[in-house]
Amino acid sequence: MKAKKTSINNLKNVTISEWGGPESLRLNERVLYTEKTADGDQYDFVFAPKQESGRLIVFFSGDARRTKFEPPVFQRWSWASKFPANCLYFSDPALYLNDQLGLAWYAGGQGTDYLEHIWGIVNSILPTLGVAPGRVFSYGSSGGGFAALRSAQYFHGLRVVAINPQTDLWAYPQKWTSRLARAAYGVGTLKDVSPDEHYKFTTLDRRTLDGAQEIFLAQNIQDCDHHWNHFEPFRQFAHLTSNSRKLTTKLFSDPSGHAGAEDEETFSHIMGFLQQ
Repeated sequence: MKAKKTSINNLKNVTISEWGGPESLRLNERVLYTEKTADGDQYDFVFAPKQESGRLIVFFSGDARRTKFEPPVFQRWSWASKFPANCLYFSDPALYLNDQLGLAWYAGGQGTDYLEHIWGIVNSILPTLGVAPGRVFSYGSSGGGFAALRSAQYFHGLRVVAINPQTDLWAYPQKWTSRLARAAYGVGTLKDVSPDEHYKFTTLDRRTLDGAQEIFLAQNIQDCDHHWNHFEPFRQFAHLTSNSRKLTTKLFSDPSGHAGAEDEETFSHIMGFLQQ
């Protein structure tokens, strides 16, 4: 399966509206909402309703090649009809910081964590949707999988789906993480970021496991770098804690490597996880 990304240029048939809080939510229409904060950040998210489901999935996107995509960018938008849930797709606000930045892990900037604000929005709409906290999921692959995992730090009881995710930015090539450091933090590398901000650069954190209700972690074994440098360290970290029972893992094999999103069998397992 190909987890395609969709940019603003391909959403011409979707209504665009300014976000003014949960009262802005339209329950019978697909809408792209935009919120500009006092800090100057712009949050864009698309809502695809499926009210009768009683569930909500919050999606995060991975790397968006800026030669191909302009923000906002949403991954798996074309799959919305497949899911047994209301779907909420967030673009990474950091894409507006630099026209060459395609991957920023929703890690915010100095003094700002985008995920904290995003989950504030999610919490605000749950009563309107009639969705119980235990039926809220995060979903993403690669850099989006990183954000899906770290989201459990901000939403207690979250059920997480992550495919081929980065789990620790300290184990990711500095070439890419330094782009984030320069664009969002104004420093040369992540090591130059103030230590009190470092929690945003890893999911190997007890708060991730403590906050999650369940985690479904899928990994393509032909994506060797992510298998050994991200999947295995997270699995081992989980098993060193009292929360190891929360983690379900699924290995699959796809010759396209890291670009290989969840295959049909893995997606079938994910669908079962979403319908529990």
